[in-house]
Amino acid sequence: MEQRAGALYRWYVVVLLLLVFVLSYFDRYILSLLVEPIKHAMGLSDFQMGLLMGPAFSTFNVLVTIPLGLLADRTSRKWLLIVGIVIWCMMTTMSGFAMTFLPLLFFRFGLGLGEAVVSPCSVSMISDYFNRKERARAISLYMAGPYLGAGLAFLLGGYLVSALHDSGPMELFGLGSFQPWQLAFFFVGIPGLIFAALMLTVREPARTERLAAREGPQIGALRYMLHRWRGFGVVTLGATCNFAMSTLALWNVPLFQRVYGWSVAEIGAVTGLFYFTAGPIGTALALWASKALGKGKEDGAMRVLILGLFITVPMSALYPVMPTASLAVAAMFLAFIGKSAATAGGPAALQQITPGEMRSRSVAIFNTVISLVGPLLGPPLIGAATDWMGTPKAIGVALSGFVLIVSIPSLLFVCLGLKHYRALAQEMAGTLRDDAAPPDGEELTATATA
Repeated sequence: MEQRAGALYRWYVVVLLLLVFVLSYFDRYILSLLVEPIKHAMGLSDFQMGLLMGPAFSTFNVLVTIPLGLLADRTSRKWLLIVGIVIWCMMTTMSGFAMTFLPLLFFRFGLGLGEAVVSPCSVSMISDYFNRKERARAISLYMAGPYLGAGLAFLLGGYLVSALHDSGPMELFGLGSFQPWQLAFFFVGIPGLIFAALMLTVREPARTERLAAREGPQIGALRYMLHRWRGFGVVTLGATCNFAMSTLALWNVPLFQRVYGWSVAEIGAVTGLFYFTAGPIGTALALWASKALGKGKEDGAMRVLILGLFITVPMSALYPVMPTASLAVAAMFLAFIGKSAATAGGPAALQQITPGEMRSRSVAIFNTVISLVGPLLGPPLIGAATDWMGTPKAIGVALSGFVLIVSIPSLLFVCLGLKHYRALAQEMAGTLRDDAAPPDGEELTATATA
């Protein structure tokens, strides 16, 4: 009974961290459902909307991720997560008070700041709760978060936006009348504070698989990764390519509105259902592939990432330019499966080559790099290309062109560089002191303020 309780608690932590991850993506993606009303209310262009969906969120996220990752490796990851949740929920809520472009830009900066702690802290904690054999499965489950979160944003958010639109402006807080798009920010931001309270139930795990005893306690993560740049570069490039494919979802509502004449509720329902169906299918594919492709191999998680890329890249290039909505939906479903599988494989592959005392920093560096091409550059480039082509309906061509430019060289280099990742993973398996998570039922040692 005691052993089972230990195992259940660890999976409880994984599920709670998954729900926090889901929340972060819900708050991040809700803006993509409000593109047209915000454009109309503020008189913005597609390029400006691209700035709000991409750089406005990612700039602060990129700037603070590495310093926060360093802090997470030296202090309580649980408390950093709690503070981050409070910050991004407040920024989402405050977005509802924005009346012009600049305040909304500022609040999106704050959203990126708050969410910067999520993956570095969560992946690091999960890695310390599970040993090397179990870790890939736990992280793969956690990495279903982006798809569940985005799915909720599109599915529930689509109905929420439509319902609020039908009800019209409302008087709230004695502060005057608010438009439906403003009310949407209130409804998705405020409830997130519940998760900050739930994080108080999490115990900080002891840090495992440390190299400090061999290389000294102040080993630098960036220096360590640069010294082994070939192995780290392969997994980072593959994850960057996959993250760039996720950029397309930010433009799904304008794509289907302009090209196929769908309503926000219809687009949200279909896209949300895809996240809830194709996302778990991709995660299940990743779990199966991590066993089938990784049996007896240290590069199994990397193989999962590559498998996902070979599914999502061609489908992501095709669905924005399909002649009918039905064909676009079918191709998008397959693209989502591939993205979900690759999303699970990337962080798991990273953790297999990262020492325990730098896991948060390695994820922070990893997220910084992949954010430069995906959410930071992708949305404004796609918006600018659509504006340049002179017709809003050209958005499909812009999306497809972006996919091809980013993915073709990435796939080539990842496949050619797999041998470097494999060598590094084998080196790590042979040199790390196996100080993984304790057996079921054994007490977890707290290493930071609880």
